[in-house]
Amino acid sequence: MNKKHLLSLTLILALLAAREHPASAQVSGTKLHLQLQDEQLSAAVNGSAVSLETAARIVDGSFYIPVRWAAQQLGLELKWNEERRTAGLTTPSAYLEWDLARQTVRVNGASMPLKETAFISDGALLVKLSWIAPYLQVQYAFQPDPGRVDIVYVQPTDTAYRESGYSEDTLPNSRPIAVFTTDKPSYRLGEPVSYIDLSYDPDAEGLPEYRWTGNQPAFFEPGIYSVTLQVRDGNGNWSEPAVQSVKVIDEPYLSASEFPWYTRPAGSVIKDEAEQWNRALSGAPQLPAMVTKSTERKRIISGESQIIRNPGLIGKQSVNGKARLFMHHSNGMEEKVQFAAVIHNPDPSQTRTVHITREGLLQPTLLHRANTKEAAVNYMTQPALKESIEVKPGETAVLKQVALEPGQGFAAIQDIEADGLAEISFVVMKADKTETMQPYDSYFGAGAVGTVNDAADIRLDADIDGKSLPVLSKWTPDTPQTSDRGTVYSLYLYQPHQAVIAFRAKDGYVDGILKVNGRVLALPQGGLTDQDGIFVVYRPEGRESEVHIEWLAAPGSTSPVEWIFYPLKDNK
Repeated sequence: MNKKHLLSLTLILALLAAREHPASAQVSGTKLHLQLQDEQLSAAVNGSAVSLETAARIVDGSFYIPVRWAAQQLGLELKWNEERRTAGLTTPSAYLEWDLARQTVRVNGASMPLKETAFISDGALLVKLSWIAPYLQVQYAFQPDPGRVDIVYVQPTDTAYRESGYSEDTLPNSRPIAVFTTDKPSYRLGEPVSYIDLSYDPDAEGLPEYRWTGNQPAFFEPGIYSVTLQVRDGNGNWSEPAVQSVKVIDEPYLSASEFPWYTRPAGSVIKDEAEQWNRALSGAPQLPAMVTKSTERKRIISGESQIIRNPGLIGKQSVNGKARLFMHHSNGMEEKVQFAAVIHNPDPSQTRTVHITREGLLQPTLLHRANTKEAAVNYMTQPALKESIEVKPGETAVLKQVALEPGQGFAAIQDIEADGLAEISFVVMKADKTETMQPYDSYFGAGAVGTVNDAADIRLDADIDGKSLPVLSKWTPDTPQTSDRGTVYSLYLYQPHQAVIAFRAKDGYVDGILKVNGRVLALPQGGLTDQDGIFVVYRPEGRESEVHIEWLAAPGSTSPVEWIFYPLKDNK
């Protein structure tokens, strides 16, 4: 054994015998043991096997290590400087810079030939261990036979009050201390890893910025994973890196597809492009449920994303009782127009009373296409209205009227209730038309279209306990999205504590408003497309007996919504 390259094996064994602790280096002195063998594409990190892209090599009796991999294990980073065309590494005691074009290496600016300390193998930089070890502050034992090296790194406990090194600094500033630990010594495959931050700043300046590397929420392959944390104080000083090794054993807990369903909170998006998941979702059965389409309130729709080309009657419909009006139009003319929803009393002798009970409105704007959600949000969140209109026999009254400049659009959803038969008309007039409203028959003109008349409220009731929901299930309303404008869906789901509830845009784009047990749940800004993934609506928080979900699509949505019910296993 070459004593020149040998650290006492007794010391190494003593270091390895020390009990490993998950706390970070600056509190307890993190210990790392690396073992590499000549021309082997594998190594051991704290006793666990890992793969290497480039093997270590023995050349002329010296052991050379892949420097990028070794630096990563120590929480360091080999960086490429594009401008200088060099690779640089900041070590605890020096800055090393390899200039491959000039075949030199510089230590704090002092140059020496590259061939004395390193060489390139398969595109990777291998560096002589005996040369770089003092800069990395590692200890090592090199055994030429069987061509193995053991490297031990004990990160020194940092001082909490490391002051500025400038002699003329009269107000020295202490560097912050990065400290973290994990809640367990080892984890199963797919088991959530909890990183506990214990970092602090001796000067109490706060820690406005954290820099993590490798802190995955879970790992799905067995091995030892290096995690690094640096923190910055309010004065701009960065801490030394705190390095931890996360041990993952070969015992299944959650697969990569299962993991987000057990961990992502309501309001987040799950995107899984795995073929297995797509097959499972495509083949999922429909949720056994009772679906009720209320006939108490009908929908009357003047148009969806309709461009006004000419003045005249857009559509008409009769009403006797409750109705929901849905309007979404833009002015495609070159002049200002007025859009109006009017109600006509055809009875020759009796007055009609019309109550307006709820309304959501997007005021006229050139940006109407991006903001139609406002009408749905206002409808679902604003207090109920108590407005009434008296319509005398044979007369016509205005329910909603807006002025539209060229290019402007608006959207409105309005609930009304008439105490007898009445006629609803949607008309477009030139802006200077100010005469008293006429019966709806007077407004027939170019561009007249029909309206859609269907249930305004759809309710689903279903049990989703472990017995009722044994497998992944879904519910796709049988009403096409193009004809359910203004429909409010109410889902009453019982015993939901073993299921995650979500939905997705099935084909196209959707936006709107969700309320879960009366609380608004915001969709991502800009809504969802069929490429974005699945939106988590509800995650159980305990032993709830029921969850009530309300959904109203925004005007302009083009995609039907598919509801997804994901069963959770008790042992997770």
